[in-house]
Amino acid sequence: MKTFKRVLFAGGAVLLIINIYGLFRSLRNPAIYTEENHIKNRIGDVTIKYPEIKKMLVRKEGESDIDFAIRVNKVVNDGFAHYWKKEGITKYYLRVPVWENYLLYLASYIDPKKYERYEFSNYKKGLERGVGLCSSHSIVVKGVLQENGIKAELLDVGGRHVVVRADFGNKAYLLDPDFGYYVPYDTAAVTANPELVRPSYADMASLYYKEAVDPYTTDLMVEIFGKRKHVYDVKNWFEGFSYWAIWIIPFLLVAPAAIDWFRSGKRAG
Repeated sequence: MKTFKRVLFAGGAVLLIINIYGLFRSLRNPAIYTEENHIKNRIGDVTIKYPEIKKMLVRKEGESDIDFAIRVNKVVNDGFAHYWKKEGITKYYLRVPVWENYLLYLASYIDPKKYERYEFSNYKKGLERGVGLCSSHSIVVKGVLQENGIKAELLDVGGRHVVVRADFGNKAYLLDPDFGYYVPYDTAAVTANPELVRPSYADMASLYYKEAVDPYTTDLMVEIFGKRKHVYDVKNWFEGFSYWAIWIIPFLLVAPAAIDWFRSGKRAG
């Protein structure tokens, strides 16, 4: 029994060391700032670095809800890379690394479809990593707005794109941090007349390198905004639970041996 407790203790100690090491690591690989030079997709994809971007997402004194939302939308666009390739699973921590969360890391092998390239529900983790597609950008904007008392939800537009619907009470805007654009109309108006989004997306061609493969166009955005929209949900209870569990598990493992040593010390005294 003592040997078993010692094995548990050793395992728990290793996990604690891994967790502590992770506290000093960042999920953002600085290579994202030059990745566009290789993939030739978005021009000037990331111009704001981490953690500087966190300061820019703080609300300014006297800033209105609408002005704040529009600014956050553009800041996230400028500080987030449009990237979700399999080649970056390890390089850009699309698979959550073991030092960040060993349970999510293990989950990537148990359920690779969901966890091998994992999209964080916690917007702060997604912001730190700094890579993702439209939904990842939008999760960050939604999280920042909600923390500042602005109603926001994610919308899947035509099964091709995810944006943020920001509700300001007497009006609502559609925010698109993937491209840095916004539409000053609510979903009903846009569905009834998709041409309302054309001015917002008029400069789509300027966002892409000439070598870009299948870039989104102004016409395509008008087309998909005219299609069905529904709420896009990324909540994952396991993610939140795992960030508590990765600390609780090691303490449970070391506890039996630690208790024995404590009792032995008291008897010896």
